[in-house]
Amino acid sequence: MTNRPGRSPICSRAVAPLVLALMVVLAGCAPAATRADDAVALSSVSDHLDDASSAVATAELAVRSRAAGRLPAVTADVAADDAVETATGAVHGIGTLVIATDDADRVREEALDAASAAVGPVAAARTWLGRPPSPAGDVLRALDDASSTLDDASGAVEQAEAEARPEAQVGRAVP
Repeated sequence: MTNRPGRSPICSRAVAPLVLALMVVLAGCAPAATRADDAVALSSVSDHLDDASSAVATAELAVRSRAAGRLPAVTADVAADDAVETATGAVHGIGTLVIATDDADRVREEALDAASAAVGPVAAARTWLGRPPSPAGDVLRALDDASSTLDDASGAVEQAEAEARPEAQVGRAVP
């Protein structure tokens, strides 16, 4: 260690422990920051799942209304087209999110699977709407299954989001 003019060796020795203490404090904040980042990302996953659920509900409403003769074909097609776009947008949104921890990423993957599985029934509803009237039972069952799957995924995401919030970690040991 060179002794620079104007700087005492005692000052240099006092700065090193301060820098070390600051690094320890910042390292201790990292797990909380990771949990906060996961909570924000999981909140976004939840929003995308809501979009996918909305797309399924829109498609179901269009099919039911069209089957009952209460909705013109053009209007039903536009509603179903928007639903397909919303469902695929939800899949894209969930698929592009980065999650820091393995547990939260597992929940994101399950949500992605649920949202992906909803796209098929929504697209099938649009196809059904474009054909001459036929029984809507299979299409409606597929939409109902997709809705249930999305509800289950939403519950898992909400639970993981609550667990990832830093305030949920009060009193817990930091890993």
